Order: sequence, then structure tokens, then C-alpha cells
Amino acid sequence: MTDMNTETTYPENSLTVFRGLIANLELSHFTDPLLYYLGGVASESAEGLCQGLLCLSEGLENSELLPPEGVSQVSAYLKASAHLLPALFELSEKAGVALGITQIRA
Repeated sequence: MTDMNTETTYPENSLTVFRGLIANLELSHFTDPLLYYLGGVASESAEGLCQGLLCLSEGLENSELLPPEGVSQVSAYLKASAHLLPALFELSEKAGVALGITQIRA
């Protein structure tokens, strides 16, 4: 995919693009406690998403949507989603604001 304004070529996979954008976020202005908190929440969220998705996937493979032992895994999945969705909305809003500022300067 090519951006017509900058002629920059991006990988076709949107997950690869998104991961690269997140990887390039600057965190140097965060204090150590904030970085520990961010790292912990991100790690717990990733683990919760993986557990929930795995539980749901295995349940579907076995023709049962949610096995009794999977309740805690799906709970972790929902908690992780609750952390990540607002963060994604915030990233979207910040990107829109940054684009607005860039367009005003141009």
C-alpha cells in the first residue's frame, strides 16, 4: 500500500503496520513508576487476551462455547479488552489531533 502524499510504502498487513507504529512511540518522557505501570498493564492485558481467545477457540473446537473452567480465562480476556479499548480510542484521537495540527501548518 502506498500513501499518495508521501510516496512511502507500507507493508500490506495492517497488524504489522500498527505494531510498528506502537513500537515507535516515544516513552522517554515517562517516569520509571509510570513505565513500570504501563509495562505491567500491557503485559497483563496481553496475557488476558491470549487466555480468553485460547479458551474461546478451544471451546468452539469442542462444540461448547464456554467450558466451566474457562470462566476465569474469559474474565481475563474481558478485563484486558476493557484496558485496551480506551487506549486505542486515545491513540486514534491523538493521531487525529496530530493530523489536524499538521494540516494547519501545511
